[in-house]
Amino acid sequence: MTGLETALSAAIVLCAAVGLLLASRVLEGPEKRRRHFFCYYTNLSNLLAGLYYAARLVPGPHQGLLERPGIRYAAVLCVMTTFLIYFNVLTRFGRRLGRDRQGLDGKGLANILLHYAVPLLTLAEWLLAGEGAGLGLVHAVAWLAVPLAYLAFAAIRSRTGKPLGKSGSLWPYGFMDRQRLGKARWRRNMLLTAGGLFALGLLFLGAARLLF
Repeated sequence: MTGLETALSAAIVLCAAVGLLLASRVLEGPEKRRRHFFCYYTNLSNLLAGLYYAARLVPGPHQGLLERPGIRYAAVLCVMTTFLIYFNVLTRFGRRLGRDRQGLDGKGLANILLHYAVPLLTLAEWLLAGEGAGLGLVHAVAWLAVPLAYLAFAAIRSRTGKPLGKSGSLWPYGFMDRQRLGKARWRRNMLLTAGGLFALGLLFLGAARLLF
């Protein structure tokens, strides 16, 4: 890695670590913090980005795996999804419902670090690294395993009947709340989300081929 790539990687790790620490302190009480903290995609994606870039800073044989086509691409897409969904969906959806926007909105530094700083820093590092060689359509499909696994997890967890946070919802995000939305709107939202994520993967794939 170049010096600038190393600096950006270190900044990503620091922002993710501080953001997650601060976010854990604004949730409701120690018990709920332990049980529910990683029920939110925001926290999971930032943890993934932090771990990935921390591993890149440590020399060793694992560097070969981290440099494989599609690994960094998937890590960047996972956390960029946090930025895009928060910016384009959650803030608007939260305002329309007149409720707290997914727990971390308005919580100052944690919100800025997790929803903006980490995603945009990962995007900058990816653009600087110029990862394009070896990327193909298979990577645009394969990366969907992470967000789709999260959607499946959220659906299964909702069946426990245990609400998350102050909202009392069984779902971590309003646009996923099947009980509130009804089956038809829920299916529509899930299809739109999956389609949007695939389009995001194609966009990054196209950008990689064009720029690199």
